[in-house]
This record gives sequence, C-alpha cells and structure tokens, in this order.
Amino acid sequence: MNQRSEACHILSLIQQLFYRLSYIDRPQLIRAKVPIVKFRDKVSGVEFDLNVNNVVGIRNTFLLRSYASTESRVRPLVLVVKKWARYHGINDASRGTLSSYSLVLMVLHYLQTLPEPVIPSLQKEYPECFEPTMQLQFVHRRGSNISPYSSLNNSNLGDLLMGFLRYYATEFDWSNSIISIREAKVIPKTNEMEWKNKYICVEEPFDRTNTARAVHEKCKFDMIKKEFVQSWHKLKEKRDLFSILPEAAATECRGR
Repeated sequence: MNQRSEACHILSLIQQLFYRLSYIDRPQLIRAKVPIVKFRDKVSGVEFDLNVNNVVGIRNTFLLRSYASTESRVRPLVLVVKKWARYHGINDASRGTLSSYSLVLMVLHYLQTLPEPVIPSLQKEYPECFEPTMQLQFVHRRGSNISPYSSLNNSNLGDLLMGFLRYYATEFDWSNSIISIREAKVIPKTNEMEWKNKYICVEEPFDRTNTARAVHEKCKFDMIKKEFVQSWHKLKEKRDLFSILPEAAATECRGR
C-alpha cells in the first residue's frame, strides 16, 4: 500500500467514526492528491480539512501561521477573501475551483507585491526557520525567531480587499505567470509538466507543486475570473462589503 492509499484508508475509517458523532456534520472523504476528510463542527460552525501523513502540510501550516502573526492585517483579509470565495462558489477544489490554501497564497502574494509591501517573503528573511529538510519536531520551535514586520503601507482592510480583487481582475497575467510567495514575486510560467497548459499556477512554497491544479476546466477558470471582475466592480461602486457578501458573513468579518 502506497502512502496515498494508506492515507485514504485511515481517513475512510475516520469518516466512518465521524458519522457516529452528533456534533460533526457532513464528513466527506475527498480522494485528491492529498486526501482529506472535510467536516463541520455543528457547535461552532467551523469547517475543517483533516489529512494524515502530510509532512508538507505541517511545514506550510507553520508558514501561514507565521505570516498571520507577522502582520495584523493578514488574518482578517484572508478570512474575508475565503468567505467571499465560498459564497461565490469558487472555493472548492473537489469541484474544480480554488482550494482554501491556494486562496491564502494568492492573498499573501498580493500583499507581497504591492508597491509598498505589507509583508515580505518570510522564507527569504528567515531561511533557517523554513528549511524544507528540517526535522518536523523542530519546525514549530523556530517561530520565536520571527519578528513582527513593520510595513510602511498604511492601507486599511477595505482598501486591501479592493486592491486584491482589482489585482486578479485586471492586473495579474494568468496565462504567463506563476504566483510564488517563496520569491515574493511573479515567476514566468515554464513548459514543465506542473505548469504547462494550466489555467492557474500557484506555487506550493516547499515542494513547489501547483496548488491550483484542480482548476483544469476552462469554464471553471472563466467563472473564477468573472467573480473577481464582477466583485471588484460592485465593491468599487457600492463601497460596502454587503455588496459582495451576505450580511451575516460580512458582519462576522467586520467583527474580526
């Protein structure tokens, strides 16, 4: 049994267990390249993705947590973008759209590439903390070495959300560009199998695979681009989060 098959077997058992728990809703096994069980906690309403034997997942979880701790605007912006994407039907890799992980990397990339960046590349600033070959028991111990980032960009969350939508609606070159938070810039697309003929290219910062490989149909890609364009226009015109999110979700985001 290979590693993926073993992970699917373990997660299948977990899914069966979750069906018996009254406080867990909709456990679903997704047999992707990295298999996961998706489920929702009925009490808090929080949705979870659970996987096993995923070493890269431990490293990138630490990296994302470090970005969230480095600059106070990262976490709330990521939250509202994920809620926006879910509401508009473009945040479900199992249905050929963007995974939550890809969306987070897209937000970080945008914040890194502004004329006055909100965040740097932590992998460049602290290479010793994000060494891909570091033994796992040492990964989380390196967080204390990372200092808060002092950005000269004073944009508020509303302006950053508007800019995020505008960037992917009008500025980003989907056909020729790879998003890389590792390099804090756009990388030209190559003819390597991982990137060739892919509609959206988002580099996984450790194993350098394409986290957006689920978007393999042009109709889904066109839908994603359309949502960026339409939401940017609506938000620019209305200047109100309610124009692109239902009131409950927008109010929750504002409260964060």
